Amino acid sequence: MIKKLLKFILKISIIGLTSTVILFFICNYFFPFELDISYSQLILDRKGKIVYGFLSKDDKWRFQTELDEISPTLKETILYKEDRWFYYHFGVNPFSVGRAAAKNIWTGRRTSGASTITMQVVRLLNPKSRTYFNKFIETFRAFQLELNYSKDEILQLYLNLIPYGGNIEGVKSASLLYFGQEPEKLSLAQITALTIVPNRPTTLGFSTNSDKDYWITVQKIIKERNKWLKRFKNDNLFKTENINDALEEPLDINFRKMNREAPHFSFFLHSKYPNQNILETTLDRTIQQKVEQITQNYTRRLGKLGIYNSAILVVDNQTKEIRAYIGSQDFYDSLHSGQVDGIQAYRSPGSTLKPLIYGMAFDEGFLTPKRKLLDVPIDYDGYTPENFDKNFNGEVSVEVALAYSLNVPAVNTLKELSVFKMVSKLSDAGFSQIEADRHKLGLSLALGGCGVSLEEMVGLFSAYSTKGVFEKPHYLKKNTITNNNNNSSHSIAEDNFSFQLLSEESAYMISDILTKVERPDFPSDYQNSKNVPKISWKTGTSYGRRDAWSIGYNAHYTIGVWVGNFDGQSSEYLTGAQVATPLLFQLFGSVDYAATDEAIKQPKTLKERKVCSETGKVPADFCESVLNDFYIPTISQSDECQHLKKVFVSNFVNKTDENEEITYCSFCLPKDNTQYKTEYFPNIKPELTSYYLNRNLPIRSVPPHNPNCTHIFKDKNSPQITSLFENREYILDDDSTQLLLECRTASDISSVFWYINDKFFKESKPNERVFFSPFEFTDNQDKSGKTKISCTDNKGRNTDIWIRLKRNY
Repeated sequence: MIKKLLKFILKISIIGLTSTVILFFICNYFFPFELDISYSQLILDRKGKIVYGFLSKDDKWRFQTELDEISPTLKETILYKEDRWFYYHFGVNPFSVGRAAAKNIWTGRRTSGASTITMQVVRLLNPKSRTYFNKFIETFRAFQLELNYSKDEILQLYLNLIPYGGNIEGVKSASLLYFGQEPEKLSLAQITALTIVPNRPTTLGFSTNSDKDYWITVQKIIKERNKWLKRFKNDNLFKTENINDALEEPLDINFRKMNREAPHFSFFLHSKYPNQNILETTLDRTIQQKVEQITQNYTRRLGKLGIYNSAILVVDNQTKEIRAYIGSQDFYDSLHSGQVDGIQAYRSPGSTLKPLIYGMAFDEGFLTPKRKLLDVPIDYDGYTPENFDKNFNGEVSVEVALAYSLNVPAVNTLKELSVFKMVSKLSDAGFSQIEADRHKLGLSLALGGCGVSLEEMVGLFSAYSTKGVFEKPHYLKKNTITNNNNNSSHSIAEDNFSFQLLSEESAYMISDILTKVERPDFPSDYQNSKNVPKISWKTGTSYGRRDAWSIGYNAHYTIGVWVGNFDGQSSEYLTGAQVATPLLFQLFGSVDYAATDEAIKQPKTLKERKVCSETGKVPADFCESVLNDFYIPTISQSDECQHLKKVFVSNFVNKTDENEEITYCSFCLPKDNTQYKTEYFPNIKPELTSYYLNRNLPIRSVPPHNPNCTHIFKDKNSPQITSLFENREYILDDDSTQLLLECRTASDISSVFWYINDKFFKESKPNERVFFSPFEFTDNQDKSGKTKISCTDNKGRNTDIWIRLKRNY
């Protein structure tokens, strides 16, 4: 009978156990365990020190404790105090449950609990009132937790969630805020103190206590700490000498404020990676603090000039890592919008894109540093760029044009290069606003007619120091970052990419030009100083003097400086040379004060050759003055200098005018070679000829061509009509309104002839301004309503354009 009863009980037990297991898995399927914990975010510098800490989404100081931060001492202390059989049970300790039930029944009230660490984790994740039903749910969830996570992961969760008073949760948060150090660096006495607070977080937590209660709280913690240390000693948990030292150790515990350094940098990364618990960055706190202090002091002095904001970015050129990030001179300056991040803001770059224009021209082969460019007034269909000082220089070399930041040569070079190529290059380098506006941009791009950020510009200039290879500056030290949702790690890819921005040769030539100190943007404070940093740099000033830039680099660092006002307010003092470059030099003097061998090395593939000093081209036989110039073999053009041209001049006295000379072309050259001689005259472009004539500058002109010659010349030196433009509509206020006729011609032209709708109007000198009344020539106007303007020079070369006229009355 007993045997049958035992079999029946065993059968019922097996059926019950099996049913329970099946029921558990059914419930587990329909009610899965979901882990969703919001952790605080820590921004770390390149050495792992905390730069900034952010509250979690539910406004808690809850920093995730990594498995490798749980020291053996911390683990043993927690397990001894909270759950000695943690690694042996499956979420619920039946012996503890039995003991607690017996004790509670014996006393008639609840005096003992049986919660394991696993069950506590469940309760911390989803707090509920303590009822028998909720206890059942808690037990079910504990089984689920054990099923889905390892013991170490469950212990990690527990250490991340235990309360420490106020809004402080987790061992790491308490360790940082109470002791100011990481959990793995805590002593036995400190660890024991931290295990006590969660049992009484309201009375022992410092975040909720006033100063007068501080010493009372400390004494309470010391008393409890020592009690537990003695228990450890009695049970031989740790070495006796270690426990004795812990008993004597003073308790330096207090609520400490979380680090709040580099706020613009931290908020930028926080917004970019909001779900990452720890961001190990490349920031160098030493450099950051130096740059912050210098920037604050310098910008404070600019206040009297109506200039209140500055932004600085420092990049290590060899690693392309951000070393310092100053979004504004003072994050907490609410009066001047200090929380605006000037590094990410889009601003007009002024002239800072000119180095890239010339570098691309070097790679295209049509320019070298000594090649001469025109710096004369020019009109591109209504766009008339001017230099900063409103003056023009006639003809200058590329290196002078770049060093003196002349506008017209840069615009001319961009036109020859093409805006499309320039925009494509900048888009490849990640210039997002330029990419967005690529179909709107024109030649004004050369002078800052676009939007760029300081981050983009510093990345661009950094490429000049690394053999022309562009790599976007990055912020993160490594790609493996802890994910806050599942306590695992995954890889985050920054937007880092690299490509050959310029050839190594072009990058060096640009750097060599920008190193020269004989230029107008060299700071006056450093004129006689021995401590001038050996850097290449370029300044920029936006239209209306709203943005001042200065970006410099050597082999080690690139530093970008922007100075201005976030509200767009201009200032007469706001220029790159006046206010940005002095700050740039100060920063280099501090950041790279001990620099050695920071010069950028000349590539072996870059060669030198002799060129004519007049044009920068390969010398011809008539070139008397030559100088050295860099060039890229097989790329740079090798066209011969033509600054002089050979002209056949009459060698006799004309019977009608004893002082007049004439010239001959190959078609009218006398057969008797005694009647002419050969001379060299300046071979000047029409734009330069017009520039000289308009300023009454001396120019040796070619004598008039043989009037008896009937040959018609058609070549690139035909007159250029500069006052009117093809297919442009001109609005006339009344019948008396007049339009201007003006042109540019070759230097050997003495007169031009104007025709309106093929009807002769007037003869004039090449540089003479002529006015005409359009409606006097409407009788022979084109049927489409267009008016034809023609200009013919005294060599028979002709240019036609068509314009449209509209009455405004």
